Amino acid sequence: MNEQELRDLITDLARPVGPSGTEPQMQAALLDRVRDVADEVFVDVLGNGVAVKRGDGPHVLLAAHADELGVMVIHIEDNGFLRLISVGDVDPHCLPGRIVRFTNGTVGVVGAEAQVKREELGFEHLYVDIGAESGVEARERAFVGLEGVVDEPVREVAPHRLAGRALDNRAGCAIAIAAFRSAAAAGRRVSLVFTAQQELGARGARTAAYRLRPDLALVIDAAPCGDTPGAERMELKLGAGPAVKIVDATAVVPARVKDHLLDAGKRLGLAIQYEVWPRGRSDAGALQAAAGGVAVGGISYPARYMGTPAVMIDLRDVAACARLAAEAVTSYPG
Repeated sequence: MNEQELRDLITDLARPVGPSGTEPQMQAALLDRVRDVADEVFVDVLGNGVAVKRGDGPHVLLAAHADELGVMVIHIEDNGFLRLISVGDVDPHCLPGRIVRFTNGTVGVVGAEAQVKREELGFEHLYVDIGAESGVEARERAFVGLEGVVDEPVREVAPHRLAGRALDNRAGCAIAIAAFRSAAAAGRRVSLVFTAQQELGARGARTAAYRLRPDLALVIDAAPCGDTPGAERMELKLGAGPAVKIVDATAVVPARVKDHLLDAGKRLGLAIQYEVWPRGRSDAGALQAAAGGVAVGGISYPARYMGTPAVMIDLRDVAACARLAAEAVTSYPG
């Protein structure tokens, strides 16, 4: 896929609301993008969307998490306001004044209790105003357990650069789709999993690996840039190319897999960055420890403002990640 095709795909994939636990509602939209080249597609019990292509060579699994950070209704007050908890690691300071869109279509504005100082703000101080005049009316439009996300549409903020909700990891899903289609066309044995509940601890990745038993699993995900004012130390820059995962908080990538990815990048003439993210959480560890153990690697696209309602990415990085992932799958010797 070229950059324009990836831009259109990412924008389309970012529209559905899919906080952790609601992935089955959007998996059809993801699987429709590969159904024509796959031998089998299905959604498993945990909510993973799976596509399988039977072919030659070792079995390579592409994993991209489908879920996004969100919120959940925990209580509905008699005056009609909704109280929230976080689904995933959501920063409460980012929420006051933002529009929330729930999975049933209800929308509202996040408010914060006025007497609370900003530095002390937590989810216990937040509420959503859906315009209801009573608890009875609110309960007709919302319920305890209803999930939602901050409604921040994807926008092009500069040539090649997008910002908005769910780019982590719908951009990764787009990369995985492009790589899967390329590998399938080359006649390789490849599987694709849009993993569920990654934001809650890589639950979907673990069960998918047990079921599919790949020879190699490649995780496609975002990794934070260190190129903004006052950012934490991180040797990733937006627009400087794809990153090969070296280590995160869940896994150390085996040297053989890391070298395979670096060699693939060299063959393509790509500028490669190195992801060393000691506090990062991904599907890599769950995949690596599944069954009898799986060789695991990671291809990441740099992203700014991760964990907020508006992540920024560079489409040149995304396109290069797609090329690198396709080359890595089709050239893996096993």
